[in-house]
Amino acid sequence: MKGNGEHGNNGHLARAILAMGRARTEFDRAKRLKDELDAGQAGEKAWLAVAGATKALLRLKGIPEHKMPEGYRGEFHMLRQHGGHELAKTYAYLGGVLHTQAFYRGVVVWDLTQDALGKADGFVSRVRQMAERRK
Repeated sequence: MKGNGEHGNNGHLARAILAMGRARTEFDRAKRLKDELDAGQAGEKAWLAVAGATKALLRLKGIPEHKMPEGYRGEFHMLRQHGGHELAKTYAYLGGVLHTQAFYRGVVVWDLTQDALGKADGFVSRVRQMAERRK
């Protein structure tokens, strides 16, 4: 997805929405099959959706593409500054559960991971609503 994508912001939000949809589908399948490796992969897709939505939010707040932060620390700092405490807190929680535990460490606690996917979906939806209000 080049250019502005469906929701502007250089495609960050459109990619986040796509990644979140894939994460939900993959997690449902992994849960049904009790496949922790696939659940970790789904968690990573959800984390990528959160990271993409974060970049989209920062673009909505006027941060130019060339000033986008790289990595978790930079995104967290800028999100806290421009998105508020609650979004930053959710971002940190999701990074821990989806990215670090489920993906890197392969630790899948099914109900916790499912809850985190729900919160990731809510995070992406919240940014999407903000983008739609700006149209």
